[in-house]
Amino acid sequence: MGLYINNREHPEVFKNKQTIKEPNQTYSRKDFLTEILNELKIQTERQLETEVNHWKHVDNQLHDLRERNQYQQEFESQVIESLNELNNKISKQEEFQGGVLQRLDTQEALIDKLSLQLNHIRSILFERANYLATKIEDGYKVTSSYVYKLMTGSDQPLTFFLLNKKKDEIQNQPDQS
Repeated sequence: MGLYINNREHPEVFKNKQTIKEPNQTYSRKDFLTEILNELKIQTERQLETEVNHWKHVDNQLHDLRERNQYQQEFESQVIESLNELNNKISKQEEFQGGVLQRLDTQEALIDKLSLQLNHIRSILFERANYLATKIEDGYKVTSSYVYKLMTGSDQPLTFFLLNKKKDEIQNQPDQS
C-alpha cells in the first residue's frame, strides 16, 4: 500500500523536500515466529495441494473401479443369461432324448411282439405243412396201392414191391472191391 497524502486538509504533512538517503532503515528486526508461520503456511499449502492431487487421483481410481464393476456386473448377467439359455436348451434336449428313448423302447417291444408272432406263425405253418404232408403221403400210399392192385391184381402193397426192387438192385450190383 502506498503512502496517502491529503493535500487539501494537511498539505505539508509527510512531505519531504530533501532527498531521501537510502536505505533509511537503521536497524531491522526479525520476527522468527512470523517466518516460521510463513514457512508453515507455505508447507501447508503445498501439502494441501498434494492432498488435493492425491484425492483427485483416488477419485479417478474409484471412478475406474466403478466402471469396471459395472462392466463386470453386466458381463456376469450376460453369462448367467447365457447359462440359463443353455440350461433350457439342454433341458429341451433331455426331454427330446427321453421321448426318443421311450419310442425306441416301444419300438423294441413291438419288434419283440412281432418276432414272437412270426415264430408262432412259423410253428403253426410247420405243423400244418407237416400235417398236410403226412395226409398227402398217406393218401398217396392208399391211392398208389389201389392203382397198383387194379393194374397188377396183387394184394401186395406198393411199398413191399419197391423194397423188393431195391434189394434186387443192390444184389445185382457188381462188387467194387
